[in-house]
Amino acid sequence: MQAPARQTPETFPASAGQRTFREVCQAAIRVFNMMDKYHTAPYPNAYAVLFAYTTGSDEELVAEINSLLLLKDQLSPYDIDSLFQEYLVDDATTFTTQGIGQAIGNEIGAVLEIIEEGLKQNDAFTTSLDTIAERVPEATSNEGLSAMVATLLEENRRMADLTRDLNQGLAKSQTLITTLNQQLEEVQAQAQRDPVSGAFNRRAFDTQLQETVNRAAKTNEGYCVVFAELDNFSGLTDAYGPAAGDAILRIFASLVSGNLGEGDMVARYGGDQFALILPGRDLMSAYNLLVKIKHAYKLTAHTVAGVDQPFAGLTASYGLARGEPGMAASAVIEQADAFMREARKSGRNLVKARGIG
Repeated sequence: MQAPARQTPETFPASAGQRTFREVCQAAIRVFNMMDKYHTAPYPNAYAVLFAYTTGSDEELVAEINSLLLLKDQLSPYDIDSLFQEYLVDDATTFTTQGIGQAIGNEIGAVLEIIEEGLKQNDAFTTSLDTIAERVPEATSNEGLSAMVATLLEENRRMADLTRDLNQGLAKSQTLITTLNQQLEEVQAQAQRDPVSGAFNRRAFDTQLQETVNRAAKTNEGYCVVFAELDNFSGLTDAYGPAAGDAILRIFASLVSGNLGEGDMVARYGGDQFALILPGRDLMSAYNLLVKIKHAYKLTAHTVAGVDQPFAGLTASYGLARGEPGMAASAVIEQADAFMREARKSGRNLVKARGIG
C-alpha cells in the first residue's frame, strides 16, 4: 500500500494535565492504528516514538517520519530504534521512558481485555434472555412462571454486578493511562532540559534554531541569535566550589528566561556558555534586551546557599547576530560566537553586534 504524500501529525492541548480521558485514549488509539498500518511491532520504544509523532511534540521527528513514509509503507524496528536514539533517548531518562511505554502498553492491553470480557458477558446475557423467552410458552403454571422470573432476576443481578466490576476496572485504567501519558510527556520534556541550569539543552537549541531558520525562509522574516559567556566563572567555582558554580548557572538562566518573550528561547550551550534565539526581532530590539539583562545581572545581589555573602557585580559577555532568510544556522552561530569573543576581549560585560557596541 502506498503511503500518503505527507502525514499530518495529530495535535492535542499542550498541557497533558488538561487532557480528558477521551483525548488520551484517542492518542493511544492513533498510536496503535499507526503500528497496525505501518507494520510496527508494539514495544515500548515504538509507543514512545509514535506517541511523540501523533501529538506533534517534535517537529523534526514528525518531518523525518513523514519522509520515511514517503519512501515505504512500514516503520521497521531499525527505523523506530534510530528515531528513538536520535530524538527521544537521554542517558538519564531512557529507562524511565521505556518503563512508562511498557506500562502504557500493558494498561491498554488490560482495558482491551475488560472490554472483551464485557462483550462476552453481554452475549451470554443475551443468550440467557433468548432461552428464557423460548420457555415462556411452556410455563403453564404459576410455579413455572415464578421460576422463570427468578431466573431472569438472577441473570439481571449477575449482569449488574459484572457491569459494576468492569466499570470499576475501566475507571482505574482510565486514571492510570492518563497519568502514564502525562509522565511520558514530562520525561520527554525533561530530555530537552539542562539538569543543572534548568534552561534548554544544546540539542533542544539546535533543533529550535533549525526550525527558526526554516521558518524564516518561508516567511521572509529575520531573527536574532545570542551567545553569552559568564565572566570569571572558573574563578568563582575555584573560590567557592562547584555547587556555587551550579547556582550561578541557574541564576543566570532564570534571569534571562524571565526577560524573554513568547517564542524566545535560552539554552545552556556548554560549560558557562548560553545561547538565545529571538525570533522576529531586529538587531536594535535584541540589543536593547541584552543591555537590560546585562545591567540586571550585574546590579542584582544573588544569594547562593553555602556562601556567606550574596554575589554582586556578576557579569557576562554577549555576542549578537542577526539571522536573515536564507542564512544557514551554522553561519548565524559563527557570527554570534565571534561577537561574544570580541565582547570578552574588549573588557567583558559588553554586548557586541555588527555596527553596535
